[in-house]
Amino acid sequence: MALTDFREYFDPTYQEILQKTLVGKKIANTRFQSDLKSGDTVNRMALDLSAVIVRDITALTDRTIDPITDTQDTLTINFKKGVSFPLYNLEKIQAGSLNPGEEAGRNTALKLATALDAFILAETVNAWAVFDTGNLTTTDANGTPITLSSTTVPQMVTMTEAKLRSNNVEMTNLCWVIDPFAFAQIAQFPIGKELNNSGTTFKNGYTGNVLGSEVYVSNNLTGEATLLSAGVFVDTQTITINGVVLTTMTTLGATAGNVLIGANAAATITNLAALLNAPGTTTAQGVALSAANQAKIAALYLTATATSATVLTIVAKGSSKLTLAETQTNVSWSTNFVHAYYGMKGGIDVVVQEEVDMVMLQEPKQRTVNILADIVAGIKTFADGSQKFLDVKIANA
Repeated sequence: MALTDFREYFDPTYQEILQKTLVGKKIANTRFQSDLKSGDTVNRMALDLSAVIVRDITALTDRTIDPITDTQDTLTINFKKGVSFPLYNLEKIQAGSLNPGEEAGRNTALKLATALDAFILAETVNAWAVFDTGNLTTTDANGTPITLSSTTVPQMVTMTEAKLRSNNVEMTNLCWVIDPFAFAQIAQFPIGKELNNSGTTFKNGYTGNVLGSEVYVSNNLTGEATLLSAGVFVDTQTITINGVVLTTMTTLGATAGNVLIGANAAATITNLAALLNAPGTTTAQGVALSAANQAKIAALYLTATATSATVLTIVAKGSSKLTLAETQTNVSWSTNFVHAYYGMKGGIDVVVQEEVDMVMLQEPKQRTVNILADIVAGIKTFADGSQKFLDVKIANA
């Protein structure tokens, strides 16, 4: 006789929600934290002494007077992000011993903190200098991200220090912020022998030291990639970004994620950029993404730019390694890399005017409470701060 009745069991716990490790505030400078509130601005003056020259002097002879100039740089408390969700009273009753409000509140607060972390680490692109493959053996970048190997890892670790030292930076309080894949590569080689990805060392992203620099691992670095066209786009072929599929079409149709093929590659690239920058908007050139895919793109804080007639560039804050694919005949992903931070701590200034603040608003005609959580901050890389670190471009394997 076949069994048809089975006991059903309800587990009184929530499934674990995985969150990224936050390291941005660990490497940032919070010197203005206590003095500012929302809307306030820090104004800092920067002196330019580049025209002042050490000259020979001759007694009783007029000297040449060199000019000095100054500029003003500002930090404004204008990073304002929030999340909102409802909590129905009967849901709380049915949840029994569970506390959905507390659980949801805690995890949405972490979402906001993660967004702040992504935007702090995105300041890496404002570094004094880019460091890439060209810098491994010369003093100049060549535009090619570094592919890590037994040869390039020692070169990168030692030459980044030399590059930063050449800018007359005080070589103290140094750190790396890298993604897990770069960490795994570095840890394989003797130069990474002090790294540890387990136990108490791996706390708050800290994994140990490399040549005197603290190493932090983060999934919140900025990812960047370029899509290169060598000809026209083809009907029904696809482009994929972190699981979000865009389909190029000669006739647009109504399927979510369709992008119209233009008169030439440049027009299609422009159409792709437009849909990625406004994924919830349907136009004559593109069909809005599904709600689920809109959420994926929103989580990347993605910006797409038609860099040229043949190149689409995407930059994703907090994505770290982008997962990319395509089925195009004449189009391919050309580069895919992360912006890793190397240099002194404190190069990026951060003011968090209000840590995650949560307000509960009762719906007037419902047994529902709307929960609104906000964070307000200011993030800035001042001119002198940018001199303290490098934007190290590491290719995704």
